[in-house]
Order: sequence, then structure tokens, then C-alpha cells
Amino acid sequence: MRSKKFAIYILAFTLIFSLIISGCGNKQNAAVSTEKEKIVPVKVAIAQQENLPEYRTFPGKIAALNEISIVPKMGGKVEQILVKEGDSVKAGQTIIMLEQKDVLSQVNQAQAAYEAAMTQLNNLKNGQLPQQIAQLEAAVAQAEANFNNAEKNYERMKTLLDEEAITQQQFEAAELQYKVAKEQYESAKTQLELTKEKTAPGSIDLASAQVKQAEAALSAAKTALDNCVITSPVNGVIGSITAKVGQLVAAGYSVATVGDLNTVEIQINVTEDKVTGLKAGQEAEISADALGDATLKGKVASVSPFKDARTQVYPVKVQAPNENNILKSGMFARVKLTVAVHENAVTVPEDAIVYYNGTSTIYTVENNVAKALNVEVGPVSMGKAIIKSGLEPGTEIIVEGQEFVTDGMKVKVEGRGESK
Repeated sequence: MRSKKFAIYILAFTLIFSLIISGCGNKQNAAVSTEKEKIVPVKVAIAQQENLPEYRTFPGKIAALNEISIVPKMGGKVEQILVKEGDSVKAGQTIIMLEQKDVLSQVNQAQAAYEAAMTQLNNLKNGQLPQQIAQLEAAVAQAEANFNNAEKNYERMKTLLDEEAITQQQFEAAELQYKVAKEQYESAKTQLELTKEKTAPGSIDLASAQVKQAEAALSAAKTALDNCVITSPVNGVIGSITAKVGQLVAAGYSVATVGDLNTVEIQINVTEDKVTGLKAGQEAEISADALGDATLKGKVASVSPFKDARTQVYPVKVQAPNENNILKSGMFARVKLTVAVHENAVTVPEDAIVYYNGTSTIYTVENNVAKALNVEVGPVSMGKAIIKSGLEPGTEIIVEGQEFVTDGMKVKVEGRGESK
């Protein structure tokens, strides 16, 4: 009896479970059916074939045209600074003066030596050798006395330098005086010997050489005097002054910068795959934070044919007018250039492409059904993407709503035209 009841229970449970499973299956089938019947509204456009310019924007740093660091040719103490930052200057205009006292003394000594050499040469040529012996002997005595004094002073200054009681510059001045005095002494002795020997042809030749030597020394001293005057090498604006009055500056170290801010120059770095599309004279569009929403029109000034060994890119210089001096040296700018023109390229709106796990997909519409095409995407420019393969020009593609469709899904075309 119990066995019959248990069998009835099992049968009832089986029937109920079957009804539940059947009901669930119907609901799932209904859901699937509803999903398949779902129609997505889309907008379509025609894939174009056109010449598409490719633009790239490169960052760069602004500099004044012909921006130059001004360096003195010789060391010395700054005596005067005649300009201030922001001043306009002309090429050759004096901007800094170095102390000239010691150098002027050297010029005077060299001038005296030159005049003495010229006098001796003229006396030899005019046959006045006997009359000059006495004078030359006196000159030798005076030159010897000067040399002895200079030598003693030199030794004394050398000791003081070792004791750090004087500056290097003071020692060098004493050393120069010693060398000049020695040269004058040796020259005076030589001239006296030549005069006594009356070797006229040889004496005249030697005297001529001494004149040239004295002339060279005088020229060098005058050049050193000229180098005490630091001038601007170009027309422009003083950007910075690093020297101070009373400061000892060294040769070869910058004391100021100058450049022409009416025109700015921006150097950008371009990779090898883009540099071949650039050429001098090409137009450029320049933007910077200082310009706000405005831009400047410039031109490519030069394209280096050599890769920078450190950065492995090609330096390109772009110039632009800056008449209002809005742009300043050191600011950062962005330079927009045409790096290529792709001829007869198949193009679609950039947002028409859907990416799935590294695959680029475009949807077409056939009989109100979406069809997925895997494509190879090339460069993108001006909101358009070049399709290198997988799509023929003239094909109608989905440009709005594509992110909501899948392959084989029903769609309804509600408009035609490119997406914005």
C-alpha cells in the first residue's frame, strides 16, 4: 500500500517538475524571439574615395630669431652695464664694459716698443748708426733698469699669489709687465749690438722683423682693449643679463642673451616616418597658451637631413611673425603641419569604426540587416579614417547607432549623411 502511495507521489512530482521546466523554456524562447525581433534605428553614409591630407601636431619650445648668448672674448672685471633686460639694441651697440686700466697700460707699452723699433729701423736706413750708439746704450741701460724692476715686482707678486694675498688677475698684470720689460731689454741690447757691428743689410732686415714683431704686439694689445667692450652681434631685444657690476667674468661664459622677438623660431622633433612629408617653405599653424584661441601662421624654415644621435629624431625649425611680441622666448607651442596627402584613399567618419578586442569593424546595411566587415584602418585626419583594406568606396555604412548593433541584427535607416 505504501509502495503504491510512494509511486503516486513520484509520478505527481515528475509531472509538476516537467510543467515547471516547460514553462521556463517557453519564457526563454519568448525572450530570445523578442531579442531577435529588436530593430535598432541607425544613420548611414557612403564610404568616400578622396585625397585626404594628414595633419600632425608637434610640441616645441619658442625662441627669438637669431637668439644668441653673448660671451666676452677675454676675462675681466665688469665696469659698466649699459642696457637692461627688454631693451632694444642694434648690432654693434655696446652693452657691457670691462675694466680697461690694465689693458690700456699694455697698449701704451706696446705702442712705445713699436715706436722705438720704427725709430731704430729708420736710423739704420738713413746711415745714422754712429750717432745712435750713445742713445742706444742709454736705452739699454734704461731698459735693463725697467726689466730689473719688473722682474723684482714679478717675483714679489708670485710670492703674494702663493700666499693668496693678491688675485690671479693682479699677478697676470705683473707677469705681463715683466715679459714686456724683458722683451724691451732684449730688443734694446740687440739693436745696440747691431748698430755697433754696422752690419747694415742684416741689421736693417732684423730691425724690420723687430718692427713687425712690435707691430704684432701692439695689434694684440689693441685687440685686447677692443675686447673690453662687449657689443650685441645682432639687432634685437636683450633677453637676460647674468653679469653684475664688479663681477669677474671669464672668457667664453655667457653674460647676456639677445634675439629678435619680432619673429619667433620653434624647433620641433619629427620621427622618420613623418619627416619625409615636410619641406622648407611649407605652411604651419602655431598655437600657444599665450595666444588663447588664436593661432599664428608660420612656415617651415628648415628640415634637418640628419637624425639627432641623442633623441633619434629629425630637428625641424618653424618660424612665425610675432609683431606684438605676445610670444616670449622659452614658452611652449604646438605646431600643426601637413605630413602627408593620401591620394584616392577610401575614407569613413572616424566614429563609424567599432573596435572589438583589437579588431576594427565597420557595419553595412543589406536588406535592413547589419553586416559586419573587418577592416584595416590607416591614418586618421580631420575626423576621417583611411580604410586600407576590407571596404570598397561607395559602400553604405552605419555612422550612427553602430555601437548598438551586432552582425545579423535588424536595423532601421532613419537618416543619411556623415556623423558629426
